[in-house]
Amino acid sequence: MDHSPELPGVNLEEALRLLRQSGQRDPLADGLGGVALLQRVIDGLCELSLRDGLTGLPNRRHLTATLERELDRVARTGEPAAVLLVDIDRFKQVNDTYGHLAGDRVLQAVGAALGQGLRSMDLAARTGGEEFAVVLPNVSPASARRIAERLRERIAAASATLEDARAVRVTASIGGALAPAWERMDPERLIALADQHLYVAKSRGRNCVSFEHAASSAVTPQERAMLLAFPRGRRP
Repeated sequence: MDHSPELPGVNLEEALRLLRQSGQRDPLADGLGGVALLQRVIDGLCELSLRDGLTGLPNRRHLTATLERELDRVARTGEPAAVLLVDIDRFKQVNDTYGHLAGDRVLQAVGAALGQGLRSMDLAARTGGEEFAVVLPNVSPASARRIAERLRERIAAASATLEDARAVRVTASIGGALAPAWERMDPERLIALADQHLYVAKSRGRNCVSFEHAASSAVTPQERAMLLAFPRGRRP
């Protein structure tokens, strides 16, 4: 009879197997037991819940939480943030021509290209299917465009190697939008703006970037100075 301790609804041995498969350090290798072991396992499972299992990138849940925090910061500090939506061009043709395993490898290659083309403060996430999103904190419109173009170029240069050693290359279309300084923008609205520009990039022939910042802030320089002059919690 299996007497392995269990977390609520999760067998401990199964949880440890999942952590090992994800590349996390095995808690048993550190000699942990009892409460310390369970806490490490819980922490590891929480981390897994925020990651995409195929690419290892943050998932949509992680993206949403990060974007919420960034838009709060934009409203509080006046430092703008941008979001990019990245969609692999003609991904269905990859699956139809080479099979779904090849499609998975393409997704992994694109995820790696995104991760390598960002600043340390940025976040790239897989949001589902062949779609990815990038959050760019404290970035100007010109810098956001440059980053988007760099990502597009990295994706086009990347390749996925199939089991028969063939290399598959893809391109991606990117749409971007900038959250205006000093305004608390709804995350879904910002994503919708980026999605509109992704559609523009697709309509222009794919493998290109369409980026336009959101409406400029209506806060005047004088109002900004007043906001900064008051300590948090005592602003008029």
